[in-house]
Amino acid sequence: MNDLFINRHSSFYNRSEIRSAALALHPDDHATSYQTYQRCVAHPDQTFAATLRKLDGKGGYIITYWEYKADINSDGIMSGVIGVGHDVTAFESRKEHLRFLTETLNNLAEQQSHDLRRPLANVLGLVEVLKVLGEDSEQVNEIADKLIQSCEQLNQEFEAFMIRDLTEKPQ
Repeated sequence: MNDLFINRHSSFYNRSEIRSAALALHPDDHATSYQTYQRCVAHPDQTFAATLRKLDGKGGYIITYWEYKADINSDGIMSGVIGVGHDVTAFESRKEHLRFLTETLNNLAEQQSHDLRRPLANVLGLVEVLKVLGEDSEQVNEIADKLIQSCEQLNQEFEAFMIRDLTEKPQ
């Protein structure tokens, strides 16, 4: 363990005693840690990544990203597994925040679509009734056609204004 790690997590680790790194793991991450260890043993020439939650020294956990590799001594015998880890808590929190914002924007876009298009659909329905009732009047049909054209233009404006779901792939 390096000095930065020891200083940051001094409430758990110190220089006078050797403690297993597994003691600082979140209980749900023990299986992932053990599987990563097993992969290092089975393939000592490869490096394996794992994302694990570790005690933060304040009663909670930080999210860490690790790369592990078997430590082979000069006699070719495995002496353990070495891991290099990074605190990625802020990065993971940002991803979660972006997912929340995307979902919020998607819900807003859906609400906009319904709220804005419902009156437009009502107007188009009434224009169709107007055309049927005034089928003998050229003037009524001209007005109805202009209303339809205006509604179509307004719908195109709504389309241009709508918030798009950026998580969907274009078809």
